[in-house]
Amino acid sequence: MEGEIEPKMGNCVICGVECEKKCASCHRVFYCSVEHQRDGWKSHKKSCPVYRICHDGTIGRFLVATRNIKFGDVVLKEAPLVVGPSQLTAPVCLGCLQEVNERTMIKCAKCGWPMCSKDCQEAPNHAEECKLSAARGGVTIEHFVAPHPIYQCILTLRCLLMEQSCPEKWEKISQLESHNDRRKDSQQWLSDREYVAKFIPKFFKIPERWKEEEIMRILGIVYINGHEVPLTDPAYVAIYATASFFEHCCCANVAKSFTDSGDVVFWAARDIKKDEHLSICYTDALWGTQARQEHLQQTKMFSCMQLNVKLSAKLVLLDAMGCYCQKDRWRGPRSGCVVNANEKLHANTFEELVEKAGHDAVEMKESLRGCQEFLRKYEKILSPNHFIMCDVKCVMGQKIGEGNPQELQNIPMDMLEMKGKLCNEMLELFALLAPAENRSHGCMHFELHAALAEMARRGAECGIDCKDILEKSLWHAQKATQWLEKEPSVLVEGKNLCQAKINVNSLKIVLKMHNPST
Repeated sequence: MEGEIEPKMGNCVICGVECEKKCASCHRVFYCSVEHQRDGWKSHKKSCPVYRICHDGTIGRFLVATRNIKFGDVVLKEAPLVVGPSQLTAPVCLGCLQEVNERTMIKCAKCGWPMCSKDCQEAPNHAEECKLSAARGGVTIEHFVAPHPIYQCILTLRCLLMEQSCPEKWEKISQLESHNDRRKDSQQWLSDREYVAKFIPKFFKIPERWKEEEIMRILGIVYINGHEVPLTDPAYVAIYATASFFEHCCCANVAKSFTDSGDVVFWAARDIKKDEHLSICYTDALWGTQARQEHLQQTKMFSCMQLNVKLSAKLVLLDAMGCYCQKDRWRGPRSGCVVNANEKLHANTFEELVEKAGHDAVEMKESLRGCQEFLRKYEKILSPNHFIMCDVKCVMGQKIGEGNPQELQNIPMDMLEMKGKLCNEMLELFALLAPAENRSHGCMHFELHAALAEMARRGAECGIDCKDILEKSLWHAQKATQWLEKEPSVLVEGKNLCQAKINVNSLKIVLKMHNPST
């Protein structure tokens, strides 16, 4: 049975009297009377969250909307409790978390860890492990290859050190789920025990400071609650307090973005009604069923029931094989593959085909020509909406002209039309399967806008009235700004946002010239 996690009594924020009445929206702020609630609302409404934290015996803690939320409204903006490198990473600066190598790095003067600058060796997030490393005689990194095993322990170590250095954050981290009961004795768990839980006390020469069970508990919290933040190369991992309560849904209603400083921003990817569960997608929304389930099971310790029930009809678009034949046809029960009725193919045949297609896609989608060759090679083997085909189509749609006006001017008209066709196909698929994938939506709207703008330019040179095409281009540019509005400037999506805003203004000027009276 689900229930809200909230205090029953509190002090009125106006007069301080203990009372039971609380804000009807967030249930967190108390008022002793209607008059005091009215007096306090003007200041409280700025901080009143649009969600409340609830609990269910099956899914644990989750968030529910306390009022209707409009598309684009911010649901939660939160700074990280702790940040650190991912477990599998090349050497990175422990200040800014950017990759370093033997030519670019400097050694921290106090502890020896590779850093990118003198400023970074004084970074607050490096301070505690710096003291610990210096006390054990320093750290020496000689091999700058990926992955470097010593970095496996850093984020877990940073969490552990907060117990003394920042008790308030430590308390919030400690309350998060570790799911160690489910992880225990798995291959990953055994590896973590050996190379993290046993490594930290031995390497840092502090055998009595933390018990193995405590290190494994914190490592489990890092695994289950870590968010990959793509602001550095390679991406780093951050742990947030409330952000961990968003439940998984393959058709999520909340999108996730980051600020340039690493704060996470969750916002409504569609209109959300009061009392709806707030959800994000923990996997890549265009993966196939098997890949999604494996990812969820390995990283979050659960399987998604939607993949087996509600979403199965949609996901067949991403999983289905093609194998078209001219005569009688038979549909295989697992793959959706259509083959000759007299020929029975085993399931592992399909899996091998998909595996080979996946390897080919990785190599061939590096270039536009490779994308074209891949689609020609597999169009009669994979269905048009198979997840690997969709992946290549997305890449190809962006590679045609690269969204650059100068490049677009030089491509043949048939390729320009192909770009528009691919973008339209992907946007339809995103709307069905990935309603909260803001970067995918935004970038595809941006690419389609660019293609339409170039079509209109060519038409105008031939004396054709292209007002309708210009209006469509403007519409997609505006959609791009809506979907990418909260993307950080350091990412490609943030750069597309800046360009889309410029292009919106330019298109409005051009359209006004078509209609000088408006």
